[in-house]
Amino acid sequence: MKVLPVLFLFLLCPVAFFGQTDSTAKNTGKAVVINKSSGPSKTKGLVYNSELSFGGKLSTAGFGFFTDFTKRVNAEKDRMYYLEINFLKHPKELKKVNEYTVALPYDTPRPFVYGKQNSFIAVKTGYGNKLLIGEKAEKNGFEINFTYTLGPSFGLVKPYYLDIWVDNDDDQNLVSHKYSTETEELFLNATSIYGYSGFGKGFDEISLIPGGFGKAGLSFDWANYDDYVKSIETGIGADLYIKDVPIMIIENNKPYFVYLYLSLQFGRKW
Repeated sequence: MKVLPVLFLFLLCPVAFFGQTDSTAKNTGKAVVINKSSGPSKTKGLVYNSELSFGGKLSTAGFGFFTDFTKRVNAEKDRMYYLEINFLKHPKELKKVNEYTVALPYDTPRPFVYGKQNSFIAVKTGYGNKLLIGEKAEKNGFEINFTYTLGPSFGLVKPYYLDIWVDNDDDQNLVSHKYSTETEELFLNATSIYGYSGFGKGFDEISLIPGGFGKAGLSFDWANYDDYVKSIETGIGADLYIKDVPIMIIENNKPYFVYLYLSLQFGRKW
C-alpha cells in the first residue's frame, strides 16, 4: 500500500514541472513574441498593412467629418489618403436670437447669424504620411505619430437664407430671402428677421471656389487591441482659395483660413 503514495507523487512531478515552466515563460515574456522587437525597427507588435478610420474634427474655423485610408510603407511610415467635409465659418460669425420680432403661435424665433450672406463648405481630398514617433510601451499606453496631409479643396458657396417679416397690404408675411443688392435693406434690418430658414435651403444655387489645404499634427492612439484604431489628433491647418470667400456682408472676407484643430477617430487595421 505504501507504493501507491509514491506512485502518485511520481505522476505529479511532470505536471508540476511543466506548470512551473509555463508560468516562468509567461513571467519572462518568452512565450509571447508579439511585443518583441526584431532588428533595428522601432515597431513592436503585430504588423498590419492597411488601416481605415472615420472621425470628427473641431477647429477654430468650424467643424468637419473625415475618413482616411493608410497603407504601410515600412515599419515607421504609413502613406495616407484623406477625405474631409469641412464647414468653415468667418471669425466674426455670431449666432443670436431676435427678441424684438413677432413669433408664430407655439413657436419662438430661430437663431441666425446677422450679416451673413453665404455658408461655406469645403470638400477636401488629400495625400500625406503618418510617421511613427513612439510606440506603445504597454498595452494601455499610447502610440504617437506625426501626420501631415496636402491636397486640393473644393469650396462650395451656398446662399444663407433668412425668414423675414415683410409688410404686405397692412399685413405681415414671413418670407424666406437670401442676400442681394435688392434685398440688402431688408436683409440687414435686424428687427424684422425671424430666424434662419434652415440648412436645406439654397443647395440648388451652390457655386464653386477651388483652392488647396494642408494640415500637420500629432496623433495619440490608445486602442487596447493592435487591430483597432482609437486616436486623438491635434495640430494646425490652413486653406487657401483663388479669391475671397464671401461669407459676411459687413465684415472683411479673405481667401484663406488658418486654424488649430482637434480630431477624434475610430477605425480598424488588417
